[in-house]
Amino acid sequence: MEQMRSRLLSNLVSHLGEDNVRPNGPHDPQYRLPNTLSVGLKNVQSGLLLSNISNEVAASASAACHSGGSGSISAVLQAMKVPTEFAMGTLRLSVGPTTTSDDIDRAAAIIAKEAKQQLDVSSK
Repeated sequence: MEQMRSRLLSNLVSHLGEDNVRPNGPHDPQYRLPNTLSVGLKNVQSGLLLSNISNEVAASASAACHSGGSGSISAVLQAMKVPTEFAMGTLRLSVGPTTTSDDIDRAAAIIAKEAKQQLDVSSK
């Protein structure tokens, strides 16, 4: 599962650029959960992204223990000192034993396409 999580992060970086994708959590990947990727997408609104891709990709926004309203940054992400521009675009993605490379590649492409659409709209 760790390979799938790493592939997902790598694909997102490939699609969106290293400056626009920030994994949350321990800097050393060996200390991260093997099946979960918490990742911030710079200047993206995760709630809007999720509502637009919910029929294609299962994901959650913000931190697992966050119960705040839409548009708020979780206390966990604040405590981790995640910059606001990444915290607002944080997604939690999980992989499992049946997740395939094709699943990962497809999910990353869908997420990246929606993120780019948000960024294109906001830059106009």
